[in-house]
Amino acid sequence: MMTRQDKALWAAVIILTAGVLLMGSLIIIRGLKPAGDVHEPEEEQSGRDAVASFDGQAITEDEWVNELKRARGHEVLLQMLNQKAVAAEARSLRIQVTPEEIAEKIRSDAAGYESEDAYLQEMSTQLGMTAGDIRADAAYQLTLEKIAIAGIHIRDEEIDRYMEQHKEEFEPKKQYDLAWIKVKSRKEANRTLDRLEQGEDFGKLAEELSLDEYTRMQGGRLGMIDEDDPFVQGELLDAAKDLEAGDIAGPIQLRDDGYAVMQVRDIVKTGELSEAEIRARVSKQLALNEAVLLTQLEAELRDKYGAKLIAKGTP
Repeated sequence: MMTRQDKALWAAVIILTAGVLLMGSLIIIRGLKPAGDVHEPEEEQSGRDAVASFDGQAITEDEWVNELKRARGHEVLLQMLNQKAVAAEARSLRIQVTPEEIAEKIRSDAAGYESEDAYLQEMSTQLGMTAGDIRADAAYQLTLEKIAIAGIHIRDEEIDRYMEQHKEEFEPKKQYDLAWIKVKSRKEANRTLDRLEQGEDFGKLAEELSLDEYTRMQGGRLGMIDEDDPFVQGELLDAAKDLEAGDIAGPIQLRDDGYAVMQVRDIVKTGELSEAEIRARVSKQLALNEAVLLTQLEAELRDKYGAKLIAKGTP
């Protein structure tokens, strides 16, 4: 269930990511302009540290910092003020976030990845975030949510009603770590199964034979798939339901085209929560539904604590 707050946060993530990409593009473009347009010769950069060079022309630290400020300075300054305002309000309300809550949020955010380490690696690759950055961001988001719902009381009857109407949300689910080899015909699929029975490696056969260009060079890996994932071919999930970890199945006829040989690398059960944990999650979710948007709350807290931007040239 995605709340208004979740949508707003995802929008903020998308905007920040786009900003990072734009910043990188602009820096590259400026760095590739003719030397006479932007930079002095490297030997004439006396007293200024060069952080990069191209074709004998230096990019100085000042130029780098100025470009960063121009491209993302407003966002970074605003987030710094948000963090200070949220921390001040948390102290005022005596709100704290525990290490256990942070760890649980990261585990929740990592759902759908092969592992928590895979999630951390993806965040590092895509957004340049370290494990420490991710923990700090989780702590900030949890603190902001606690501030948002402070004073909002959810009655037991509301929790009971929601749990009754959304039973499927709390049932334990399975995730399959799948790999596949897609081929044109049943005959090719049977040949592939024969080679696997003779001891050949599944991943190497996928690289050699699979027609799926997106997974072939990853040994056919589809990754961790929810048992009801609508974006994965139903024939694969139907076959996986009858298999154990390590099993190989095929030929599986695909609705769109061709056949598949599939390997179930692992099976993980998710969502096994106690009733107390479920009730706590529902209570928090219902409270967040009633709360103001988190972005609006940040603006209100900046106003409350007199935060303002005074940097020259800041939009």
